[in-house]
Amino acid sequence: MHFVQVKDQKMHFSSAHFVIGSDYCENLHGHNYMVEIFVQAPLDEHSMVIDFTKLKKDGRKICQSLDHKVLLPKHSTKIRITTIEDSIEVRVEGKRYLIPSEDCIMLPIEATTAELLAEYISTKLEIPNALRLRVCVEETPGSIACFERTHDKIGEK
Repeated sequence: MHFVQVKDQKMHFSSAHFVIGSDYCENLHGHNYMVEIFVQAPLDEHSMVIDFTKLKKDGRKICQSLDHKVLLPKHSTKIRITTIEDSIEVRVEGKRYLIPSEDCIMLPIEATTAELLAEYISTKLEIPNALRLRVCVEETPGSIACFERTHDKIGEK
């Protein structure tokens, strides 16, 4: 089976987040994330798994939607998020943040870990003939989390 791998310098985003563990809460901080996409599929009528240009374009578009945003986990049970006029109020571990709405993105995930960001990005990619799709998110050089979907789960939101 053939596969392609795309790691493009323009598939990156700089975002702020915080992660809450069972016994800790990180301060709000940021990363320069890099994204890599692997697609396994049969060759199409042009003898390609997928057009590199299309895959890069789709990956860049997703990254642009996350770039220069505060990433907020919509489904977190540990963070209280409220909209107040044109701002988002975030309450966590006794801290209160008030952030302009335009600087935030609410993600349908429980936490803004690299693992769940990789899964989120994978749900935004539409590759109908893919048998396997893997998205990797590099949070810092050498610290990489991946999520993989198989053909029966690709395209599920």
